[in-house]
Amino acid sequence: MPEHPASAIGNLADLQEGQIALSRFIVQGDRGLYVKPSRLESPTDFVDFVDRVVASGLYFRGLDYAKFVALLYDEPAADTCETTDDVFVAADITRFRPERQALYKGLRIEGGEATYLFQPVYLEATAEQTDSSENDESGSSAADTGRRPREVRTRLDIDEFIASAWEKGLRFGIDVAAVQEAIELDKPLRRVVARDRPFVPGTDAEIVEQSPGLRRNNAPRRLLGGRVDLCQFETRYPQVAAGVRLVKKRPRTPGVDGRDIGGKILPAPPSRDLDLGAIAGPGTQVSRDKDGEYLVTSVSGFLQIDTRSNQFSVADRIISHEGVSARTTGDLLLTGEVYEQHGEIQEKRIVKCRSIIAYADVFGNVVSAGGVVHLRSNLVGGSASNDHGDILVDGVASGSTLIAPQGSISLHRAENCVIIGRQVAVEHATNCDIVADDLSIDVAEACAAAGKTIRVRRSRARRELDNVLLVLVPDLSALDTRIAALEQKCAALTSEAAGHRRKIEALRGEKEIASYLALAGKLRRHEMTLKPEQQVAWRRLSAQVAPLLRTLSQLGEAANEMDAEVKRLGAQIEEEQAARDESSRGVACTVDAVEGETQVRTLLVRLADTPLNALSTKDLKARLRRRDGATKALFAGSTGAFSWTYWTPG
Repeated sequence: MPEHPASAIGNLADLQEGQIALSRFIVQGDRGLYVKPSRLESPTDFVDFVDRVVASGLYFRGLDYAKFVALLYDEPAADTCETTDDVFVAADITRFRPERQALYKGLRIEGGEATYLFQPVYLEATAEQTDSSENDESGSSAADTGRRPREVRTRLDIDEFIASAWEKGLRFGIDVAAVQEAIELDKPLRRVVARDRPFVPGTDAEIVEQSPGLRRNNAPRRLLGGRVDLCQFETRYPQVAAGVRLVKKRPRTPGVDGRDIGGKILPAPPSRDLDLGAIAGPGTQVSRDKDGEYLVTSVSGFLQIDTRSNQFSVADRIISHEGVSARTTGDLLLTGEVYEQHGEIQEKRIVKCRSIIAYADVFGNVVSAGGVVHLRSNLVGGSASNDHGDILVDGVASGSTLIAPQGSISLHRAENCVIIGRQVAVEHATNCDIVADDLSIDVAEACAAAGKTIRVRRSRARRELDNVLLVLVPDLSALDTRIAALEQKCAALTSEAAGHRRKIEALRGEKEIASYLALAGKLRRHEMTLKPEQQVAWRRLSAQVAPLLRTLSQLGEAANEMDAEVKRLGAQIEEEQAARDESSRGVACTVDAVEGETQVRTLLVRLADTPLNALSTKDLKARLRRRDGATKALFAGSTGAFSWTYWTPG
């Protein structure tokens, strides 16, 4: 390693050759040289000082390169902020001897990089070094071998390297760790020692859509996994509710300037801004919230985006006259409250929405998630389902499936349909399979229906196919078993508690216990006091009855615990009985007029069986007309009337 000559710092009064006067912003401290940033009057003050140091044949020893660069170019660096205003920069300023300067060769600078060829370096030996090297380890002299060494190996120094690089125009971006590693390797090696720091471009302000499917897009809908659904357009009728965030303004971010290895700034291009107010149309407004600036809807309705001006607007309703087909709309997945369709919904097309009013015939499939499905015309060969709402068909439902497990279904006329709902009301049903908790039919012809409560005004056969009505009767065996077990346990506990209390009474009746309890009561109520000689007898009596008193206490605690358990079991029995009563309440069937072959049977609904509304269409048809051990005949005939109400056993 190179020697460190004496300090090359002087003063203006007695400045010598090889020394330099410190600038007013450079101060000496315990560790070395510090810079007072508050005293820097110009951005070039420190640069000029470094130029003057290097030009004077000096260099910074023990340089903190990160802070050095931060001071040169007014950039942030790790640990530049210390506890005082002073920033440490180097241990000293030292003379850069010419023979040491000669060790540092030229740099190759191209393409924003600087490379340097590291190789072993030698210095001409001084007289002292020559004398000391004349003897080898065995004591022989250089004269004995006929050689006198004239050069000695040395190494480069990182601080000298930085000063030499500065002089050659490399003033930024030195990889200090890479240079030090190459110096330590001490072998021929070409290495990149510095690189430009490129600028980081900023980002233009932009709008980011906050809700999926805002734009009308006739491209086929893309599914997960990269697949494409050719039956759906990407977005046809975008629907939004009031207060929905449509887009968010992503503010522009300024770029970060870079710097080349010569120290010059590489400026980042400026970014562009935008105004959300310019794209806010009717039904929308700009909202400035804590988390950003948004364009939000002020009313509920259908979203429209002007492709020429990019203006967003919301109308209160959309009325479609083009119908739903593979050519015009594809399948529709709508998120608004109401969809009004005046054209036909063609075969195999799917419309998913909350509520729909269809004025024309529906041949496809309508799926609702809780609104109202109102078909003003006919449902032919299609389906209508509503998970949490109602279905109304003003016209004829033919060859269709209608499902509303949590709602009601109201039909004017139904032919060859499968109908499943919580409550079903049909004016005229022909050859239909129906399942409902509450079923009401004015005229039933050749139908198979199951329900908890069934009301039929007129029952007719059709083409030798009879009506079959299944009254769904709950299977109470499990409830009855649980109630019986609870009652048995309750009776056993009651009997055991009574036995404990009889034992308690018997113990209390014994002479010693009775005397002790009577005397203890008087003492507790301060009705008497004991003399000293009586206290000895009292303690003796207490010791004699102590085991019996413990037995009394244990029996009392056990009896109380049994009483509490009996009370809890009683409440549980009441809950089970209430559940049994609730499950059998309203189970009834009434047929006002039987005008054709009609069969009425009960169907025991067991928990282990698959619910009727979960069966496939084929299995449901078979189950409704099948007789087995779960069914029991109530009526069979072609004339008369029928009325039956379920009676809960017990």
